[in-house]
Amino acid sequence: MYLKSIYAALAGITLSASYFINLANAGTIYDFDIRVNFDSGLTNSQQTVFSDAENLWELFIVGYRDEFPGPGLDISASGQNIDGVGGTLGKTGITYGLFIPSYVYATEGTIQIDSADLLSIETAGNLFHVVMHEMAHAIGFGILWGPTLNDLLDSAGNYIGQYGLETYQLSNPEATFVPVEQDGGPGTAGYHWNEPYGGGLSELMTGWLDPNTTISLTTINSFADLGYVINPNFSVEQVPEPSTLVIFAFAIMGLFSRKYNKQYRN
Repeated sequence: MYLKSIYAALAGITLSASYFINLANAGTIYDFDIRVNFDSGLTNSQQTVFSDAENLWELFIVGYRDEFPGPGLDISASGQNIDGVGGTLGKTGITYGLFIPSYVYATEGTIQIDSADLLSIETAGNLFHVVMHEMAHAIGFGILWGPTLNDLLDSAGNYIGQYGLETYQLSNPEATFVPVEQDGGPGTAGYHWNEPYGGGLSELMTGWLDPNTTISLTTINSFADLGYVINPNFSVEQVPEPSTLVIFAFAIMGLFSRKYNKQYRN
């Protein structure tokens, strides 16, 4: 089953200053807050998965850098009839954001999961992984890396953000960038870690869904490059000697996933 990238869905969304509010003055740090608003097409159990993903991202990301009073992130989540079974699994977009002198933040986004695939994904135990992945994009992973946004890529399209790269270098001392996926078609290429070199085969933020999904410190600390304060338990600025890049296996939560045959993930 080919999972068409979410980024094709952004064709009608121009990430330009006209979609953003400009704010020059900073203040005290506010807690980072994701607010998921449920539209149609999601059962109670599926809504719970979104809430669990929200809670986990709020564990990793706790505030805004530079004492910025951040607005939080509103996400509209729904199950939608996109293209039937086996086509596009989901679409995620950033619809509004905020420019400040140092960073560009997402403030509103959408996550749509194809109603034709929702039940099978949930039954297979993969919905949590998919929603975690999509929510990361809604916060800004991949989408807000570009040169007119947070400028986190080199000329070859690989990741050079300070905090994500420093974390990656803990296990790859000679690295000068974190490898970004350059294959997989529009929307996969350029918006994910390169599998397996960016975070391993099971890494949440590669372009493919693999068994026993994990999340790396590199992924978590890349959000510091997007202007967020990371929980000190996971921050490269606070954790001097992490034993491994992969620090969180969702399997320990009893959430197991089965391997799809190299299907593209949003």
